Amino acid sequence: MKYIYTIGFVTLLFASNLKAQNQQTLPKANKIVVKVAVVIQDPIINGKRMHEVLRTPGNEKRVWSDPFQLTRDYEATLEKTSGGTIDYQIVELIDTKEYFTFLKKSGERLTEARVIELMQEPNWKTLKEQETGFDYKAFVEHFGFDKKRNSGKINEVWVWSFPYGGMAESNMMGEGAFFINSEPTPNTNCKELLSVMGLNYERDLACALESYGHRFESTMMKVYGWWDYDKKSNISELTPWERYAGYVKNYNKFNSGKAHIGNIHFPPNGQHDYDWANKSKVDTYADNWAFFPNISDENPRTIDCSEWGCSHIGYMEWWFTHIPHFKGVSPKDGKLNNWWYYVVDYNGAIRLANKLDKGAHQK
Repeated sequence: MKYIYTIGFVTLLFASNLKAQNQQTLPKANKIVVKVAVVIQDPIINGKRMHEVLRTPGNEKRVWSDPFQLTRDYEATLEKTSGGTIDYQIVELIDTKEYFTFLKKSGERLTEARVIELMQEPNWKTLKEQETGFDYKAFVEHFGFDKKRNSGKINEVWVWSFPYGGMAESNMMGEGAFFINSEPTPNTNCKELLSVMGLNYERDLACALESYGHRFESTMMKVYGWWDYDKKSNISELTPWERYAGYVKNYNKFNSGKAHIGNIHFPPNGQHDYDWANKSKVDTYADNWAFFPNISDENPRTIDCSEWGCSHIGYMEWWFTHIPHFKGVSPKDGKLNNWWYYVVDYNGAIRLANKLDKGAHQK
């Protein structure tokens, strides 16, 4: 901008320089290697995989996804949306005939043959009536995932399961485990934290990313505390995580008609859960997250769902792409500038944040 008026020139120049200083993108965080064991429960029925043969009762047009391809796409998408700071490496892929789903009312643990039988039952009657659970403890002990996690051979587990497989979208176990979309599994032999993703190949990549997003939300609530907009009186009281998750309905109290990124179910202009195709326009501060931790409610940009292609998969990728993934710690709160670290290695992230924050205060 050229300064036409001499009145207020100094003030304008100072504000311009201050803005430039605040809007500097930090270097990307160092890449973190995350070793994954993948378990696929996709039995063969008459020479074909179950995902090729079966259809969803009442929605026979839905084509189920290939869990082997989903694994490749999941890995690639998470790496891309992390800005290349996460390197998922599939170190073990188990095409299993062992199942750890059980019927809650009868207590029956399902075999592969029983899974095939019940999945071909009209309207999945038994599975719905009995309801299902998943024995995480027996699962990790059977495959030795607890020992592999303790020895550093793996960092987490992905399971591609069938509808009504009884798994939570994500689950954590180990010393100090906490809620990540389900209560932690107790009494395992894991000393290190182990996260297990429960993914459903009846659905698509977008749904798998949504499950990871809920794991992300739970973890960041562990870091910053739960969303609590009602008890905050002004913007300065909001945590960075509350500001990140701000959509127009919950952010109106602080900046009417404006938003930041939103949460996994509510985009910036969302009016209800899963409102990813909302075409109403809203002002968002999403672009400012490139300059984390210096986030401001300034210079909003007007968007609608075309920003992410008005699709489920588009919004998932857009949401993850804005997650801070930079080096260092925020001088404001001592938290890492790389939020991905907390999700893939919570204890490691806490140790690094404490080390960096201590070093910053000693300078």
